Amino acid sequence: MVIASPKASISFDYSLPRPTFSSKLEEREYVKERLALAYRVLAHQGMCEWGRGSRSTATATATGEGASGHLTSRDPVDPSSFWVNPYGLHFSLMTSSDLLLVSHTGVVLSGGHPSRQKYNAAAWVIHSAIHAHRPDVQSVVHAHSPSGKAFSTLGRELPIYTQDAAAFWGDLALYAHHGGVVLSEDESGEIVKALGRRKAVILQNHGLLTVGGCIESALAWFMLLENECKCVLAAEAAAAMTGKPPISLSPEVAEFTWRETGTEEAGAFEASPFFDLVEQECGGAHK
Repeated sequence: MVIASPKASISFDYSLPRPTFSSKLEEREYVKERLALAYRVLAHQGMCEWGRGSRSTATATATGEGASGHLTSRDPVDPSSFWVNPYGLHFSLMTSSDLLLVSHTGVVLSGGHPSRQKYNAAAWVIHSAIHAHRPDVQSVVHAHSPSGKAFSTLGRELPIYTQDAAAFWGDLALYAHHGGVVLSEDESGEIVKALGRRKAVILQNHGLLTVGGCIESALAWFMLLENECKCVLAAEAAAAMTGKPPISLSPEVAEFTWRETGTEEAGAFEASPFFDLVEQECGGAHK
């Protein structure tokens, strides 16, 4: 049976209401609130180092490595700087007033509480390089999520086994090297080269990193990539028992699906329900 290349007679409507601002300072506050909420979403989904946090307490399931992981958003007032979490604060407790504004040279310019003025050094080394080389990127997400970390040890590209994975068709890089904790600009420069113009990169023996034109899309790609890594590990484990390999999407179908589901608008749309849910559950405590 021969199946013709897929063609779309209709397309998804991923449009969302766009906020408007009377000033860059007002936009800054919005960006900070969404970034703080993104940290809470990551914790809620069990994808940060501490695992899933409780709504009523700071407890979490034991999945983690402590205080690693960082999300950043470019500052609308000073685009050469970005907002990042203070080092050691549980993601499920993040508020906009906790966030630190860090310059392109690593100086804390403002924000945060007097007792929490330090950030993860690796966050600056990695994120500052990406923000500097990718002016189209507003937000960067990186964490040591369980399935992404496990898949990264294989040192291979993600196979496109599912429709959801096709969102990364030709848009996912592999950084096939690990030089330890990223504390040198040489290492971050190599990560930037590997990422190129794509929206995600698998960091070998390390974890996942995604970027987006807003925090919503960057987080959507991270959550999706984590889930697809989990799917590949499960599919290949099952296939090993049957002796039959998983079936990949054809290049034509994968590319067609990527054009529909791999856009910036699609990512922001897919993340919006998670933001709505966590905002309701926390009662706006992130602000």
